[in-house]
Amino acid sequence: MQLDAITSLDESSLVATQKILSGAKNRLDAILAERRLTEESFVELAAIYDNVAYVFLYLESNEQYVDYRWLLPYRDAFFKDQDLDRTLLALCESLQCGNPDIEECRRAYVGHLNDKLAADHTSTAELARLQDQAKDIVQAGRKDQLAFLARLGVDTEGGTADTIGYTLISATPDAARRTKLASAMTALRDRRLDPLIDTVDRMIDIRRATSRRQGARSVLEQTMRRCAIPEDTARHIVDAYVSGAVEDRGLLDSEIREAIGDVDTPVDHFGHYIRTLQGDLKVPLFDLRSCLDFMEGVTTRVFGLSMRRLPDSGPGVWTVVVFRGDETIGYINFDLWDSGRNRTANTTSGIRNRVDWGSIVQLPIAYISCRFHRNPDGREIITFQNVHSLFHEVGHALNHILIRKRLPTLSGLDYLPLERIEDLSMWTEKWVYHPDFVSHLDLSEEEREGMRFCQRVKILEYRRNHIDRAVTAALDFEVHRASSGGLREAFKRLDDRFGVARHCSLGEFPVYFAWPMINANPGATFAYTRSAAESAEAFSPLLSRRLSDLEPAEFEASFGACLDFDEPSSSPDIGSIFAFYNDALWRPAG
Repeated sequence: MQLDAITSLDESSLVATQKILSGAKNRLDAILAERRLTEESFVELAAIYDNVAYVFLYLESNEQYVDYRWLLPYRDAFFKDQDLDRTLLALCESLQCGNPDIEECRRAYVGHLNDKLAADHTSTAELARLQDQAKDIVQAGRKDQLAFLARLGVDTEGGTADTIGYTLISATPDAARRTKLASAMTALRDRRLDPLIDTVDRMIDIRRATSRRQGARSVLEQTMRRCAIPEDTARHIVDAYVSGAVEDRGLLDSEIREAIGDVDTPVDHFGHYIRTLQGDLKVPLFDLRSCLDFMEGVTTRVFGLSMRRLPDSGPGVWTVVVFRGDETIGYINFDLWDSGRNRTANTTSGIRNRVDWGSIVQLPIAYISCRFHRNPDGREIITFQNVHSLFHEVGHALNHILIRKRLPTLSGLDYLPLERIEDLSMWTEKWVYHPDFVSHLDLSEEEREGMRFCQRVKILEYRRNHIDRAVTAALDFEVHRASSGGLREAFKRLDDRFGVARHCSLGEFPVYFAWPMINANPGATFAYTRSAAESAEAFSPLLSRRLSDLEPAEFEASFGACLDFDEPSSSPDIGSIFAFYNDALWRPAG
């Protein structure tokens, strides 16, 4: 299967991004210079903050592709300036809004600012330092792995240690050598495991001390205040997923052994298993515009929205205007990254695109990266993996545009309970399995067979990753629920209950505790599990329906929980995750 080359972006390619952020800051300063807020200026302020937050969330999610550290002073200027926070608090406290929804947001923002100003900034700074330290330790291990691969004569340019190592092991025909390579990569990853775990445990201890000072029973208790489900429900989600993941891994191990022979640790041979399944089958690439056209059809049939690309977007970005009827409700910038071009040429304008803060700042602006290859005929084509990522990001973009109430905070989605922020994106990503998507692409019979294989591989990859996702969520939940102990103790307790050590090792998991999600919402990784189950339950009935038969009216109530905090959170059956992918695996292609 074709892998996407990973290319770094020059800092010069972000110069226009700096102009956008500078323009946003200038507009914010102009609002504050009025020394009073109106309903209209508060809405504009919220839109500025949400859009800037989306930019940095977007950049952070692509940090392995682009070095944006020189833009971080703008994030600090918006979100880490206490004098600015005090000014905003004073202005918001003196404002009374006639619109009840805006007034509710204003009050929530006042509460947010009060909490932020009362926070222990010394602890916050220490957590940020430790998070960077953990990332540096992980990166050192990856450099060791790349050096090892280079000594084997492998080209290590344009890829990560994980992807290059996976490709090498997958292509190795001898099972014993695959085992040795996998063991060597694991040993290099774990060379600094003790200091990495110590760093993560120190972060956990700081959070515990902070929560105790604030009168909370645990770190998790504080996090659950931003959820609409009780802690016991979250506990059930975590336990049910770990149990199901262990059972499914046993089944996957048997399938791998049946295909490639008896091996000690089947998941180490997963890539070779995939190559065995593929045989001589050619894997297709897909037309980017056709994929986007299909997703536009989904937004029309389900949400009643229409989209129109701006003609002057430029070659490196497609800026799309989103309409509800005749009303413009937001913009999506599709940031085009040509994976086949060299480093200096790959300077897109995407999120660096021109923005008129005076006219559209009150409308949400979302950003989606599209990594593609350009055919000799000029068509943009993408891998199936990137189609899946694209559809997922469309869900986040729609969430950003359609959310009914906004808070000017760093995430931009704080006006949803944590357990629901991935519901819509995980629902949109599942359209890659729908028969109508296959039909829409107008593929040849050979390409349809290749598409079916791509779908199968994605499902198998999801099954392989169940253990990682489940154990990460369980460790995150456990250490932030407990008053003492660290990752080692939590992993042992989890193994005692579920036998997870048969399928994974502790060294796989500390890296996830350097993620911003856990630092911002400690204990809440279970949110991904709940959204996976919720989206599976919501999407499964659509697999047997035609897109052309869907009408927005039947979905009006379906997505309320994705758009409004006050809607209740459902309690999906965690087994739906496993059932959905089994159903999609054996369902005939379109």
